[in-house]
Amino acid sequence: MKSIKTAGILAILLLGTGTAFSQSRKTESMKGVEQSNGKTIQVDGVGHTLNHTLNGGNVEVSGGDNTVTVKGSARKVTVSGTGNKIYIDKVDNVAIEGGNNTVYYRTSGTKSGKPNASLTGVGNKVVKQ
Repeated sequence: MKSIKTAGILAILLLGTGTAFSQSRKTESMKGVEQSNGKTIQVDGVGHTLNHTLNGGNVEVSGGDNTVTVKGSARKVTVSGTGNKIYIDKVDNVAIEGGNNTVYYRTSGTKSGKPNASLTGVGNKVVKQ
């Protein structure tokens, strides 16, 4: 009887661990690296076209010509590189470095209704949809 209880407890622990690990993902390709863990979305490389869901975490995009669509909200979107486009429902803070990067947002949780933005470089912009 004791071994059955032990086996049952081990099975529950293994199932719980599998569920925790299944919530994070990392993909490497010739284009670069893309990973998310439910709190942060990271995209690094060239030419990614990705869709994610996020609830209050961070988005980090670096490289060139990436298009990232995020359903949900982020506390901060950080972009570096050239020609990146990020579409997000709600964001509070945006930091962009490089050239010709655009963050498109629908709403912001700030008092002004616009995200706090730090733009460094040429042609970078934050645009309300």
